[in-house]
This record gives sequence, structure tokens and C-alpha cells, in this order.
Amino acid sequence: MRNLYKNLQDLLEQKIKLYENFINLLNEEWDCISQYSFDDLQAIIAKKDDQVMQMQALENSRSSLMKKIAENLNMNPSGLTLKKLIQLKNNPYGLNFSNCRKILLSNIQKINILSGKVKRLMDHSALSMKKSIAFIHSEDEKANSPYEANGQVIEGK
Repeated sequence: MRNLYKNLQDLLEQKIKLYENFINLLNEEWDCISQYSFDDLQAIIAKKDDQVMQMQALENSRSSLMKKIAENLNMNPSGLTLKKLIQLKNNPYGLNFSNCRKILLSNIQKINILSGKVKRLMDHSALSMKKSIAFIHSEDEKANSPYEANGQVIEGK
């Protein structure tokens, strides 16, 4: 059982590192968007996709490990959570799990906040770009129009 707990702790620590890397990528993404650096943004998006794949693989491993732990504890696998593992009295890793859980929850909160900020910045940038294109288009139309603002024909066009 100790081995299963140790493996879970290792997985949680790997997950923490991945989340911290993801937070750094979100900050880099913010910088790329705010500086209109499309090429750098594409590279960051590719790195984020890779991180997400790694997170999913770790989550699958964690889920499988939690099933094994639940079987050893004669518990329903769907009802066993990290919080319940922490609360078990005979768990020598309870304090370590608790620390990992706090860090993970904090990182998840940071990711949600940063993701929201990046989304709003992208929406704002897209709207700004749309308005700029519309303005350029309208100025081009005015410049090429044979009519003045009052509707009269411009001489010489």
C-alpha cells in the first residue's frame, strides 16, 4: 500500500510541475497577444497543446492508481477522492497529499484566472482589429467615391 501512496505522491508532484509550466505558458501567451506576435503565439499554442496532452496522460495514470488504492482499501473507486485519502487515519502520506492538493487547487485557480484574462484580451484584440479593418475599408470607400458627403458629384472623378 505504501508503494501505491508513494506512486500517487510522485504523480501529484509531476502534475504540480506541469500546472506551473502551463501557468508560465499562459503568461507567455498573454505577452504574445499583447505584442501582436503571431509567430510566437503559434509556438506557445503548440507548447500548450503538448502540456495538455501530458496533463491528460497524468490524469489517466492518477485515475488508474486511485482505482488500485480503492481496491486495497475495499472502497468504491468512484467515491475515493484525494480529499478522502487525506482524511484516512492510517495514511502515512496524508500530510504530503494535503500539501499537494493545496498547491494543485491554487494552480488550477491561477490557470482559470489567466485563461479568462487571455480570452478577454484575445476578444478585445479581435474586436479592435475588426474595427480597424472597418475604418480602413470605409476610408478607402470615401477616397474612391465619386460623391461628396452632401451627395454632389466630385468634379474630375
